[in-house]
Amino acid sequence: MTATRRSAGGQSSQAAFTLIELLVVIAVIGILAALLLPALSSAKDRARVVYCKNNLHQLGVAMSAYFTENKHYPGSWYIQGAIGVGHYVWPERLLSYAGDNRKVFSCPVARPETSWDTNLNNSLGCKMPDGTYDPYGIHQESRFQYGYNDWGVMQKKLDDLNYPQLGLGGDVTGPYFRGFISESQIVSPSQMIMFGDAKADGSYDGSLDPTEQDQWPSNRHGRRTNLEFVDGHIENPWRRLVIDQAPGNAWRSRWNNDNQPHDDLTWSVDWDLENIIER
Repeated sequence: MTATRRSAGGQSSQAAFTLIELLVVIAVIGILAALLLPALSSAKDRARVVYCKNNLHQLGVAMSAYFTENKHYPGSWYIQGAIGVGHYVWPERLLSYAGDNRKVFSCPVARPETSWDTNLNNSLGCKMPDGTYDPYGIHQESRFQYGYNDWGVMQKKLDDLNYPQLGLGGDVTGPYFRGFISESQIVSPSQMIMFGDAKADGSYDGSLDPTEQDQWPSNRHGRRTNLEFVDGHIENPWRRLVIDQAPGNAWRSRWNNDNQPHDDLTWSVDWDLENIIER
């Protein structure tokens, strides 16, 4: 870089920047970079949120097609033998309706080793009811990026057969099976959670539950979580609001097919644990 200067005889000459001038230019570039990088990072984060929402939207379309054909929601968990041992059925039941594209079951913010991809995720694979082994099977210790609202806020009432099933359907076999959920049972589709970001830590990741810390929605979008509702719209609330059990919290009702808070059910929240961002 050079600057043009005129000599005493009126002739122009080329002179290099002084060291001070060069340092000033470098300092200005550094300041501009410092100002722009956070904005670029924020734009990238927003793009990932949008990408995640788009995948959830495609799952919602798949769910709509499944429901149209089957007249009920798919349920969540197939028990195989001992209670607690089994695999998630909702992803496999929706897969064909999603064009057999496992990538739509993935959030771009989550770690690659938690995707529904056997080349990346070594926690996949389990035996199916017919005795065959499915390398893509999702069991209770598989890492998975999206979860299904199976029980609503009633997890601790599974043994009480008089207590209503509040989610979109939990177990599809075994003693806890309460029947499939139909459209008529959803009081307010625009207010009921259907899918969302799962913690993807290998502990019942395929289901969402505000009452169980291992099944909380993930807060990987800047402490927020992407949630799709039964009517197909998507929200991005603070995770702490979604899992707060305080009476009067409107989110309590949004887990339940009767759109009621069920304040008789209580659970505790470890707020230090909630403050940790998961991927």
